Amino acid sequence: MEDLYRGIIDSHFHTQSMLEKGMDVFSVYDRLFQCGFAGGIDIGCVHDDLPERKRLLGKYDRILLAGAMGPWEAGRSETKPVEPEYEFQSVKSAEQIRQELEILAGNLKECKARFLGEIGLDYYWDYGTHEKQHLIFETQMHLADKEGLCVLIHDRDADEDVIEVIKCMGPSKGGVIHCFDGCGALMETALERGYFISFAGNLTYRNNGYLRDMLKKVPADRLLLETDSPYLSPVPLRGKPNSPEYIIHTYRCAAEVLGLGLEALKERVLKNYNTLCKR
Repeated sequence: MEDLYRGIIDSHFHTQSMLEKGMDVFSVYDRLFQCGFAGGIDIGCVHDDLPERKRLLGKYDRILLAGAMGPWEAGRSETKPVEPEYEFQSVKSAEQIRQELEILAGNLKECKARFLGEIGLDYYWDYGTHEKQHLIFETQMHLADKEGLCVLIHDRDADEDVIEVIKCMGPSKGGVIHCFDGCGALMETALERGYFISFAGNLTYRNNGYLRDMLKKVPADRLLLETDSPYLSPVPLRGKPNSPEYIIHTYRCAAEVLGLGLEALKERVLKNYNTLCKR
């Protein structure tokens, strides 16, 4: 196992969400780091979770922190029936959203977060309204540019609008399109503006030939891999909560698609990750 995980990174995972599912995530991290795991980025879920995540992860110097206000914090959908398990059951006002964005901005500085993410647009679940999602997204894109932070972008069924925001707002340090599942135009625009493209466990799904074809189009120096734990478990673990230790299945799939040896892919992705972290 030691050689298997040496030099591997996971560019996107959610510690608090894994804890909420009852996972023994710290034992996973300890085991991975003992086996040469090179680290990764713990991603923000809500605007005020950074201080607690910093406390929980303080001993792991190779787990970097990202903080953000995701599109789900636009509040319950105002255009279609509410999902029964959706956390935010109330409608949020624009003023409440602005106040929460101010809390986030303070936490980013106080906790010295390395990235701003995940942020973006989600028209599949249609949180809040499109206007409120754009308020959240665009405010944070401006904030990232002001503070010199890379962004980690979530896009679900919103390619055209995400493309326009990236074209207009940068930010200057670029970022990552996380869990890429978009169109060629989104990839092209993101690459032109200095973004990395990250693929998750859905790359391994039998019916996702389109994603595997898109993987082949990513320049060698822009590719990242992730788990998005506890979501999107790869084959052969679909149906189980995902974990950073399952990243190996996505690496193996990507290596096969690209015609690379596993060690060569590890080196490529680690180099790209280090480049991202130095921006």
